[in-house]
Amino acid sequence: MNKIIFLVFALISFTPGFKSYSNYIYSKASIASFQESPIGEEKPYLTKEFTLDKVGNLKIKTSGGSIHVFGKGGNVVTVEMYIRSLTGGKKSASGIEKALKNYELKILKEDNTVSVIAESKGWTWKAKNNLNISFIVYVPYEISSDLYTSGGSINISDVKGFQKVYTSGGSINCKAVDGNVKASTSGGSIHIENYEGELDASTSGGSIILKNANGNLKVHTSGGGISLNDVSGDIIGTTSGGGITANINRVENSLTLITSGGSIIASIPSGQGVDLDLHGNKVYTQLLNFNGKSERDKIVGSINGGGIPIKLSTTGGYINLTFKN
Repeated sequence: MNKIIFLVFALISFTPGFKSYSNYIYSKASIASFQESPIGEEKPYLTKEFTLDKVGNLKIKTSGGSIHVFGKGGNVVTVEMYIRSLTGGKKSASGIEKALKNYELKILKEDNTVSVIAESKGWTWKAKNNLNISFIVYVPYEISSDLYTSGGSINISDVKGFQKVYTSGGSINCKAVDGNVKASTSGGSIHIENYEGELDASTSGGSIILKNANGNLKVHTSGGGISLNDVSGDIIGTTSGGGITANINRVENSLTLITSGGSIIASIPSGQGVDLDLHGNKVYTQLLNFNGKSERDKIVGSINGGGIPIKLSTTGGYINLTFKN
């Protein structure tokens, strides 16, 4: 019976949108910009600092906790570790020390890479020996990172470089990030704001929100809708589980929006030469200076002599494409 109760608790804790004890960790500064912030009154269990002599790398791997990375300038990396019991509540210092013997814990610097690892040596059903280990890390603005957690959310902001972000049990939030980002989650939503670079973001368990972004942008979800607001560049958005809304400021080379689970509502700048390929149960748009074929459920042809490919396709709803000045 205890095993069953614990399993149900674990499933609820990793359900997208469920605010569990893991969200107790809330941070101090720019973190207020996130929907989920990292710290409250809790003090870190451990703090370490490392000085970088050039642009560095950050690698974090934890099982069961959240990761928060914030750029603050300078050349110092500050790592704060927070520990909570998977049963909730606080552990005594001796209880934590005993439970940590079941974990591989490394916080160190090798060359110009700071590595932060907290992994269970082997899962046990004795909940008292299982911990939620989360990290808040303050880094120089320019840094590349590889962030992984199997059980929590990831927040990253105010950094420049290549960021690889993966979680199988929570959401991903990126703000004010400049550079290439590869973000993936199996159990939550993705929210990216004030971004410039090459983006590859995917989730199988939630929605994707992309706001004020510019670059080569590719997003995919199997379990929710997509919202693109004030975005520019080369854009690909696909979902099999929801609708798509897109407010596009500029299309560089192409725009592709595809869903099998909802409608597509999009607006793009007027005056450009575009090649339209629109398919849906119904297609609504205004055709000026158009050459091609227009039917109730599809429009294929060119506007203003053609040029940039615009492909919008849905098998589960309608398409509404507008042209803005």
